[in-house]
Amino acid sequence: MTVAYFKKGSRHEANNYRPVSFTSQICKVVVESVFRDKTVYYLDKCHLIRNSQHGFRKGYSCTSNLLVFLEKVTADIDAKHDVDTICLDFAKAFDKIPHKRLITKLKAHVIDGLVCNWN
Repeated sequence: MTVAYFKKGSRHEANNYRPVSFTSQICKVVVESVFRDKTVYYLDKCHLIRNSQHGFRKGYSCTSNLLVFLEKVTADIDAKHDVDTICLDFAKAFDKIPHKRLITKLKAHVIDGLVCNWN
């Protein structure tokens, strides 16, 4: 259930209200999980996710990503190659996703929420 919550200003202006959803957390988690699974399946099927991508994929994790990285670095050191690494913390970066660019990219891969071929 969604209701309009008054923010400020004139009560006669629609822009002065914001929608508030009273959906249960369990429903939100289930819908998000189904959407994620279908999206990852589609991206995998269409070869839009590289093998180096470990997040959100079945059988892959942060741990598997670190193990692949460690194996590569160790092999390069054993082969006497120079190894440079740069570590970045993207924790706050995801609060600032350019949503218009993200939607454009999703639509380019025929993922627009309206026309989706999941099969």
